[in-house]
Amino acid sequence: MVSLGIDIGTTNITVLALDLDTAAILESHSLPNPRMRTTDQFSYLQDPYAIEAAVRTLLSRLHQPYACAAVTGQVHGILYVDKIGNAVSPLQTWLDRSALEPIEGTCAQQRLLDRCGKTMPNGYGFVTHYANRLRKRVPETAVGFTGILEYITSRLVGKPLWKSDPSSLATFGAYDPVTKSHDRDIVKEMMGETDLLFPSPADAYEPAGTFGDGIAVGYPVGDNQAGFLGVVADPLSSCLVSIGTSGQLSLYSPTPICPASMELRPFLDEGYLQVGATLTAGKAYETLEKFIHSLLNAYGSTTLDHEQVFSVMKKAALDEPMSHDALIVNTTLSGTRRDGSLRGSILDIGLDNLTLGNLVRGTVDGIIRELLDFTVDQDAVFSSVRTVVATGSAVRKNQLFPQSLASQFKKQVLIAEVEDGSAVGAALIAAISAGRLTRRQSKKIVAELFPSHAGEHR
Repeated sequence: MVSLGIDIGTTNITVLALDLDTAAILESHSLPNPRMRTTDQFSYLQDPYAIEAAVRTLLSRLHQPYACAAVTGQVHGILYVDKIGNAVSPLQTWLDRSALEPIEGTCAQQRLLDRCGKTMPNGYGFVTHYANRLRKRVPETAVGFTGILEYITSRLVGKPLWKSDPSSLATFGAYDPVTKSHDRDIVKEMMGETDLLFPSPADAYEPAGTFGDGIAVGYPVGDNQAGFLGVVADPLSSCLVSIGTSGQLSLYSPTPICPASMELRPFLDEGYLQVGATLTAGKAYETLEKFIHSLLNAYGSTTLDHEQVFSVMKKAALDEPMSHDALIVNTTLSGTRRDGSLRGSILDIGLDNLTLGNLVRGTVDGIIRELLDFTVDQDAVFSSVRTVVATGSAVRKNQLFPQSLASQFKKQVLIAEVEDGSAVGAALIAAISAGRLTRRQSKKIVAELFPSHAGEHR
């Protein structure tokens, strides 16, 4: 009774084997998912063929036989496929900025606003396609576009797939999670007079097919929903904070009521997630490290590698006494979902507070503050939250992040001590879609995987 979770992350690709009987992670293997080199400043591309090869390599490394699998990972981005399901373009990821590229005095995002009165966040699949269509960059052999999760799932089951779980489908944009339908006017504007295909909604936990020796495969689920299901045992009293390349605050809601500052996302067949997403959480901290590394290199101190510089940063922040004259670091280095033109800043610099420790601590606080700001209009839901469940390597490896979470959120903070909570969630989804597990049983597994959750489970 082993189930696989396959996570196509922006930085890494992971395959995780979960024992459903013992609630234990048996093994986990990862490979990097590099960015494709390009001179286009607006592009952020990855190679779908290299991603498929990495997945198959990771599957070959498994020692355990398994019964089922499901894919999760990065969403929003798109790639084009031909009539037999082969990729005919790179993956334009959620970090792709094609919708902001100037064209005829405007850009795709602004043109959509002008014509339809609606703004779609940069990086969403439909607005990326809109930019490609306006510039005549859609491959001639394309019959449609899909996300990387749908593409890898289709490669596993050996046939094109034109359905996906709404959690993944909604990230293309112009999707109403309540009615499970697209805004026809917006889609018509972005798609134009074409017959290109894009996925339609699948039912929650619907099987997609099989591969190998009858291995059952479920339709893919977005990493946000898979991560929430994989590490949160009690959705009613917990929120999830995920800090990876980007950052996300996720709150469960049984109703579709959602403040304007957050995004309403479908959560399988259980209700909704209210999500506040930032673009540069871990990436902001990494940017600071690169700056400090460049300073060291400028003075000939080339013996420290990047991991050692991260250690120096953490030590400087922990050793330096807390300052009453703290730096205020705004970490919107790549803007926000609503305004891609914003950039970061460092404020309140005085004569004595521009120190390495203050700069590091201010950056961490800025990352967490950007997530906390989403709760300003969230009294109805956030007031019932007792616990912040935090995931990501940053919160596991660097105590500055959980310290800042506890200080700013003023809630109990639990660290999900697992390398990839989304892969755990995908493994549970695979087992449910294959009929080997119930949703209630999956909650018990999560409580057993993370003993600190046990008292919350009900």
